[in-house]
Amino acid sequence: MLDDAQASAAWKLCNEVNDWEAVRHTAMDRFILPVVYRHLRHLEPSSLPAEQLVLIKHQVMALYRHDLNVIANLAEIHEQLLLPLQVPYVTFKGPSLAVCYYDEPAMRFSRDIDILVPRERMAELLARALAAGYTPLVPQDLGNDPVSLAFVARYQKVITLLSPRDIVIEFHSQIDNIGTVYDTRALIARAEPARVGSAEVSVLPTDELFVYICWHHTKHFWSHLHWLVDLDAIQRHPSFDRQKAYACAERHGLTATVEVCVKMAELLGSPEFEPHDNQDERLNALLKFSLEAMQGDVLFEHHLASKKATPDYAFHWQTDRRHRLSWKLLGWLRRFRPSYAEYRVRPLPSGWQWLYCFLRPLLACRRRLINHDAD
Repeated sequence: MLDDAQASAAWKLCNEVNDWEAVRHTAMDRFILPVVYRHLRHLEPSSLPAEQLVLIKHQVMALYRHDLNVIANLAEIHEQLLLPLQVPYVTFKGPSLAVCYYDEPAMRFSRDIDILVPRERMAELLARALAAGYTPLVPQDLGNDPVSLAFVARYQKVITLLSPRDIVIEFHSQIDNIGTVYDTRALIARAEPARVGSAEVSVLPTDELFVYICWHHTKHFWSHLHWLVDLDAIQRHPSFDRQKAYACAERHGLTATVEVCVKMAELLGSPEFEPHDNQDERLNALLKFSLEAMQGDVLFEHHLASKKATPDYAFHWQTDRRHRLSWKLLGWLRRFRPSYAEYRVRPLPSGWQWLYCFLRPLLACRRRLINHDAD
């Protein structure tokens, strides 16, 4: 909940609002409607029309039902897919974060489920999921045969399925672009058990999760407001130890990122918030782009992405010259990585798939010719 100073500032701000319809839509779009509803019920601003509060309540109840569905789905994935195959994994963000760190998990909207698994176990996991009624979303035409599944497991770092409960599931074999920030095996090795719904699932320890969200959300310029609530919820939790978080950040080369995110959280939590009234230019840069991203849309975030130091880091101060050179080299090599669409055009057995490195230019020319003829 808000402290006295924050509550007073929030109540004053609420009574200056003259377009509650816009507030409701913005809160929904930024994934913080449950938090807004909770505080509005507590503050009871006189400017809030009763009918708007009723509309917000109905939308929040629908989000509650969705989140319960997501939590149940995560338990099913553990019990029906991962446990029978004995696949080591860790789930992060979304429902596990809400259950572990929020006083009221329903306050945290979870759009999908993210699960990290070893690349070498991905194909058999996908086969079991597809046989259990999960349908492919990315790639949409994924075939349930050993060669197709082995191909996507080898060349695609995220495979997205839709569960029978209509929940989006993202199976990751890697959570950064080139593997220089996070090591999948090391992350899974640090996993801890946590009760989520009816199952005890594997989650990241508090220090690891905190560092991850600082890195991941900065990469996306903190464009969703519920990410700021995550930052606050984890720091308020009894298991949070700032020194352990900084030690974890140092292991990943993310000390500067975590330091600036902590400063940002402290600044945004102050009733006397002034976006440029500080001496840290790194913080000024993060605030500038984050405040723009929070007010923009997906297209605007993509526009900001063109200004990033590398796909894994939004700002040059987050990283060093060695990483940027590694990205230039490995990013260039990624151009030769075949896509599943190319595989579907010309399926090759596993032992011959190295030929895609040479076939890619020919297949690209073929697609351009087809598109040109269609125009």
